[in-house]
Amino acid sequence: MIALLFSFFKHRWKDEEAVRHGYGILCGAVGILLNLVLSCFKIILGAMIGSLAIQADGFNNLGDAGSSLVSLGGFLLSGKKPDSEHPFGHGRAEYLSALIIAFLILLMGVELLKSSIESLIRRAPAPMFTMAAFAVLVCSIVVKLYMAFYNTKYGKRYGSSAMLATAKDSLFDCATSAAVLLSMVMNRLWGWNVDAWCSLAVSFVILWGGFGTAKDTVDLLLGKKADPQFLAAIADTVTAHEGVLGVHDLIVHDYGPGRTMITLHAEVDEDADMLSTHDMIDNIEWELNRKFHCQSTIHMDPIAVNNPETDSAKELVQAALKEIDDRITIHDFRLVRGQTHTNLVFDMCAPYDIELTEGELRAKAIQRIAALNENFNPVITIDRR
Repeated sequence: MIALLFSFFKHRWKDEEAVRHGYGILCGAVGILLNLVLSCFKIILGAMIGSLAIQADGFNNLGDAGSSLVSLGGFLLSGKKPDSEHPFGHGRAEYLSALIIAFLILLMGVELLKSSIESLIRRAPAPMFTMAAFAVLVCSIVVKLYMAFYNTKYGKRYGSSAMLATAKDSLFDCATSAAVLLSMVMNRLWGWNVDAWCSLAVSFVILWGGFGTAKDTVDLLLGKKADPQFLAAIADTVTAHEGVLGVHDLIVHDYGPGRTMITLHAEVDEDADMLSTHDMIDNIEWELNRKFHCQSTIHMDPIAVNNPETDSAKELVQAALKEIDDRITIHDFRLVRGQTHTNLVFDMCAPYDIELTEGELRAKAIQRIAALNENFNPVITIDRR
């Protein structure tokens, strides 16, 4: 259905970013329509046969219609072009919409949990079994599976957290409808009134899914660490150029799907021609932009190459710092000799999980370097990764 609808509107969305937003808008609109139809049938039918579980499932679908509306609004807002107040665009609006969807899922889970407990306390009578209710629940499962399929398909293709959150919500809805259907069949065959118990079990499943979706989205909004494979691919692309000796301080800034900035430091020979090196860095930036669909900025770090004194001092310092933690690395190492002492200027890169403050790390590093040579004067900048 989505592909068919897109064929009618594809003349409006020509470039890749426009196509992505086009699919997001269509998926959101179809989701609103399907959820409204399902909720109407379930709420009315549940009231007619006295099934709390079916009514709760219907209200859950009504909440899903709101979720699809939020997802649609997120796509419309994220599609806005950058402006003077938001120079990096509005892509994080999708993350906000995914977070709102997660809260709606949690709200529905809490309401269903509350209704289930109340039904158990007052020992609500078993709902009637009707073929109409059976047919509606089966159709609901099929429709929700279809919604999960197309939201997963296009969410993965275009990297949309909002669509993936909607897909997860649709799968939980399948579980809800299946549990309600099972309770009706069990009551019909064996006289077991498990309507409220099924509702209770489904509420826990919904709450678990809502919590997971909220956590994933909050991680994105706070600034989640980039995929290690993505970082490795960037580093490999940069170091593949003959004039680049190393890469460090590689940071990926996520401003929403399709809006990524990359900053890094590239180590180059301090004796190389500056204009040629600058031209090489420009070419690398353009290559990164084309290959990873991002905006990249590279800082050149000139380093001494084939300098025995500098290389020897760097090896000694690195070995000494490994005694603190073998994951510590150094870069931007420079040796500046003076009349009374020798400055060792470098950046020390330490993992976040080292349980030492920056002051304690620096003090330990200075102590170990001083033990190597009393004339060494470390000038240390600490990086965390």
